[in-house]
Amino acid sequence: MSRRTMFSFVRRPPVLAAALGLALAASLGCAWAQTGFESPPRPASPQPLQVPDFIQQRLANGLGLAVVERHAQPLVTAWLLVQAGGAYDPGGKSGLAELSLALMGKGVQRGAGPVSAAALAAEIEALGTQLEIGSAARSSHLGVTVASHRLDGSLGLLSEMLRSPSLAEEEFQRLQAQAVDALKLGRSDPGQLAAQIGRRLYWGDSPHGQQPTLASLSRIQLDDVRAFHRLHVRPERVTLILAGDITPAQARSLADKHFGKWRAHRMALPQQPSLVPKPLAARTVLVDLPGAGQSAVQVMAPTAGPSPVPFARLTPEAQATEVLTQQANALANAVLGQGYSSRINQEVRIKRGLSYGATSGIDAQPGGAQLITSAQTKHESAGEVAALLQQEIRRLSTERVPDPELVARRAVLIGDFGRQLETTAGLAALAAEGLMRGRPLAELGRVPDELAALDGDIVRTLATRHWQGERLRTVIVADFKQGGLALRQQFPDALVLKAEELDLASPTLRRGGRK
Repeated sequence: MSRRTMFSFVRRPPVLAAALGLALAASLGCAWAQTGFESPPRPASPQPLQVPDFIQQRLANGLGLAVVERHAQPLVTAWLLVQAGGAYDPGGKSGLAELSLALMGKGVQRGAGPVSAAALAAEIEALGTQLEIGSAARSSHLGVTVASHRLDGSLGLLSEMLRSPSLAEEEFQRLQAQAVDALKLGRSDPGQLAAQIGRRLYWGDSPHGQQPTLASLSRIQLDDVRAFHRLHVRPERVTLILAGDITPAQARSLADKHFGKWRAHRMALPQQPSLVPKPLAARTVLVDLPGAGQSAVQVMAPTAGPSPVPFARLTPEAQATEVLTQQANALANAVLGQGYSSRINQEVRIKRGLSYGATSGIDAQPGGAQLITSAQTKHESAGEVAALLQQEIRRLSTERVPDPELVARRAVLIGDFGRQLETTAGLAALAAEGLMRGRPLAELGRVPDELAALDGDIVRTLATRHWQGERLRTVIVADFKQGGLALRQQFPDALVLKAEELDLASPTLRRGGRK
């Protein structure tokens, strides 16, 4: 039967239609009256979150193992978390870590001979899954989510990708070309451009401030990838995370089977890079991007970052302060720009209709952190949006957040945490985040109570200490033909650049180093 036939309508005479309507209303009224309900039932009382146990072990060769059980569905998420990311890129070769990780998924060496990227992809698809690859400042991961009975085969493939990737020249050149194309495309995206500049402004010449450029990508050779893999991909720097329909005993057996014979080599461990921010001089940057459809606006403020000292080495008092500070960051961020009813979204979108949405986030690394608020708007209103974002950041330091608003924003954070517990991928991500922070995974169960205990004084203290007006930084990328003069007048001391002269590797952000 065709869709048209299934959803065709029958026309009824008006009198008959009215009679049927009255009869239906009467029947519904009787049924409603018989039930005794005159209003919807009240919501049930909130139930405490049930946080599963996160079990940590270590194999004889140093490889870490983190296991969390969730038997609701026959699924398991497997991640291989490698302690190496963009912050470990050597000077002048930003992008090496990300390129190296991507190449590991493009073919492997096997006893019978090399397996091509296409053949490897076919084997992954035959397992009913797809490969997930991610890279951050201090870590990278390879992962899959599969049916429980296919986990053994999936771990076999992940082990090969990690331990014996082909690292073929042809695939390297293809990935390098794709990275260059993506970078060129990003130069025409005002939002992406503003984010790159904002990161460079705050982190400066620290490793986290260095980002891939066309020049840095062109310097990377296949030998660099091979050296990066040899130095960083080793059992003592890898953790296998298994979340889902699996027991700790099963996880340990599979880990021993696929990774137990992986030998650690004697090469010295790579030194942990210092990620203490080294901000550039500019406070406000205006970039002229001709042809941009909208303006991208970012307003940023430094905030308290995690300690550069590993969590396990801190005193109990320092550990408590560390946890409280990071949870305060999370709550302040939720008040400002997490969710539809957050402050900057109310001011920018709901009240004034200047954007489809305004959001905020925290970029935290050991030694420093940055609050980032952002929105896109029409060119003529870019200055107004920037002023609103600045105003709402400063307001947190001058006014205590009212208790009813705090209750709602805490609920957002606890709800987000709870939703991560509902999927195997969410559990794996929680484990990975906890591992990189250094806090024992067994303490993840405390998070809901820690968030619930936060109050307005904590947020105001944080904002007063870090978010004064002179510490804010602003980036606007716009087409200056529309509103450029107004922006120059509003920000007379700004660094003004044309998009084609922007150089993220330069301390002045300008190609050639001119101020």
